[in-house]
Formats: sequence, structure tokens, C-alpha cells
Amino acid sequence: MQVAAFYAMAGISVLSALLAVTRRNPVHSMLWLLVLFVQVAGIFLLLGAEFLAAVQVIVYAGAILVFYLFVVMLLNLADEASLPRFAPHWPLAAVAGGACAALAWLVHDAVFSPAGDAAGAFSQGSPHGIGMALFGPFLLPFEVVSLLLLVAIVGAIVLMRRKGSGS
Repeated sequence: MQVAAFYAMAGISVLSALLAVTRRNPVHSMLWLLVLFVQVAGIFLLLGAEFLAAVQVIVYAGAILVFYLFVVMLLNLADEASLPRFAPHWPLAAVAGGACAALAWLVHDAVFSPAGDAAGAFSQGSPHGIGMALFGPFLLPFEVVSLLLLVAIVGAIVLMRRKGSGS
């Protein structure tokens, strides 16, 4: 029963993530993102991590999603609908895909190595166990993910500055 619930939530999570990325209306994308956040919280509950589920709902489904909605509502996105459906940035997409694949390989090696056992840390869902797992055997994947997020944020800022300057 628990395995079936996990697969159902995982399937809905993947579907809602795809719909959040592919919808043209940004408000509809935010609603699909809300479905994704709730499903991830449900997966945390299935894993017995009640603290993480509560943080997921409060922080992401609550605060972050409301912030995204404010940004979407404040921006004038009417001009964006006239852009071509697929932009010709295949080399950049290939580099980003390669970086994601390398990150997945790194995380896979860290999770399935004999030194790393995340099941013990996440079985209770305690903040102490999660912190010990993230800054113990999973320190390198954690830092790689944080560096990748930093690069994405800086790239988004650079792209917005170029777009705003008219060049």
C-alpha cells in the first residue's frame, strides 16, 4: 500500500513538474508548482519525515510560491507570449544537461557508496539527523548542488540585465 502511494505521488510529481515548466500562462505554472510541492510533502510523510513535510508546505508551498506569484503578477509578461516556442540555444542546453547529468552521477555515487547511508538519517526526519547527513558523507554533493544553484541565479541575473539594457 505504501509503495503504491509512493509511486502515485512520484508520478503526479513528475507530471506536475512537466506541466509547471510547459504551461504558457505563468499563473497556471504556479498552480502546477503548488501541486508538485504538496506531492513532495506527501512523499516526505510516507518516508516518516514529518518535519520535512511541514517545512515543505510552510516554506515552499506557502512563502516561496506566494513570492513567485507576486513577482509574476508584478511583471508585464504579455510580450513574452510572442517569443518562439523553442529558442535556438542548443549548445547552452547541452552544457546545462551535461552539468545536470554529472550532478546526478555524483549524487548517485555518494548515495550508493558504502560510507553513505541516508536511510538512517532520514528515517526519523529529525533536523539533527538531516544536518549530520548533509554535512557528513553528503557534503560534496550538497556543495555541488549549492554551487549549481548559485550559477543558475547569477546566470538569470545576467540574462535579465542584458534584456533590460536593450542589447
